[in-house]
Amino acid sequence: MPFKQQDGVWVPDLPEYPLGTAFSAGDWNQGPGGGRFIPEMRDGLTLAQKVENMRRAGCTHIEFHDTEAPRAQAKQFTKIVHDGGLKIHMCTANLFRRPEFVGSNFASRDSKVRKAAIEYTKDYIDVGVNIFDADVYVYWNGSNGIVIPLSTDYLGAYKRTVESLQEILEWMIKTYGAEKALCFAFEPKPNEPPGWSIPADVGEAMAIISMLPAKLQPFIGFNPETCHSQMGGKRYAMELGLAASLGKLFYTHLNGGSENPKFDEDRAFGDINFSTAVEIVYTLKEVGYNSVVGMDVQPLPGDTNEQQAES
Repeated sequence: MPFKQQDGVWVPDLPEYPLGTAFSAGDWNQGPGGGRFIPEMRDGLTLAQKVENMRRAGCTHIEFHDTEAPRAQAKQFTKIVHDGGLKIHMCTANLFRRPEFVGSNFASRDSKVRKAAIEYTKDYIDVGVNIFDADVYVYWNGSNGIVIPLSTDYLGAYKRTVESLQEILEWMIKTYGAEKALCFAFEPKPNEPPGWSIPADVGEAMAIISMLPAKLQPFIGFNPETCHSQMGGKRYAMELGLAASLGKLFYTHLNGGSENPKFDEDRAFGDINFSTAVEIVYTLKEVGYNSVVGMDVQPLPGDTNEQQAES
């Protein structure tokens, strides 16, 4: 059960693993590659091939967007994952690669866009609870934010984000009860794809949480990502410390990137700055993190199919 009561307060009840014994990666972390400036370099793999690669690389868990494992195929995909020796730890709705979200999602001024984002989120939370038996739902802000200065009302953008989250959390608790509610985790990012994203970092995400009704606040926390923090000029280990000090370090996404504002490189953890990786592991030990460690790492652009598990 993702939540339990402790001294009259709901707290996460995530599965416990000694640090370094349980790892997860996304279905999206193996694929043909490509991007704005790079052509696709590899063939697509079946889910069974991806699961086998992950298992060989040391993963114990996998995670999905709803565009990779849609509801209609969720049971089939769950069986493939379990047959391959993995579990599903996290799920997330894709609120960024759908045309309606090109300008924003929860912060959008268009009520139809906000409704679509809310409904996609609710639907995949239901898949996570009733099909995947997942523990964590992650909301990466994705398209949420400001594309052009003065293109929207800033006060309203934050208020609409809070109102959307409130509707989702109230629905989740009413539908499944507090014990079965998934740990809902913000994954902040300062920019990309928007010029200015909401929320940008753990501190801004906490400010948004503080605007929610007090009864909902225990059910929402953080999934900080290394590259996202570094893009905003943050020291990732400090973001972990802040999230943990608030009792809201629900999950992690580790990877590697240049330690200056740049773009989301998603390189292998420790490849670019080994000393930073040591600091991060030390901090995870120091704060007592004892659940699944997530890795959001992409193969190098020129990697072949046979190299997809190496990163």
